[in-house]
Amino acid sequence: MKARVAASVVLAIGVAIGTAGCGFLAPQETTRISQPTAFGVQGDVGSIHIRNAYFVAQGNQVALIATFVNSGTSGQTVSIQPNASASDTQSLHVGQGDPTVIGPQQQLQWSDLSATPGSLLPVFFSYGSASGVTLKLPVLTGDFGINSTLTPTPAPTDSTGVAGSAAPTDSSTPSATPAG
Repeated sequence: MKARVAASVVLAIGVAIGTAGCGFLAPQETTRISQPTAFGVQGDVGSIHIRNAYFVAQGNQVALIATFVNSGTSGQTVSIQPNASASDTQSLHVGQGDPTVIGPQQQLQWSDLSATPGSLLPVFFSYGSASGVTLKLPVLTGDFGINSTLTPTPAPTDSTGVAGSAAPTDSSTPSATPAG
């Protein structure tokens, strides 16, 4: 009788371990923190949090798509410098608290950055005395449905038909471009 009880206990333990074995051997995906964004990358510069940052390219122009959140106690002006080229630096004021979304309603764009769709373009973000951060932003096209309204505004042409730069070289706020 004791042998049957012992065998039943051993069998029950074996079944319990066998059915729960996957939890013992396989890593649990829910314990890993992953970046929940669809396309872009994220980073932090002091109290400025950069979320889902990427470029949308059209021809030789690229538009930055990103959300900036300032968790500090006052607004900050962030410098955005693609390819570590000081001549291509643009500025963006990020107010305290509310997110600043760069994309359909207001755009920051650059011309002639040699940004090939599918590549990663290094961009340096900085402000004030905070240590800056370089993020490698993916370069996408407007061919994907969600990006179709985020393509750069075509550069205006002068009387000779030569395209100029549609983006300011350095300003405190980006130019507002309605989504179209």
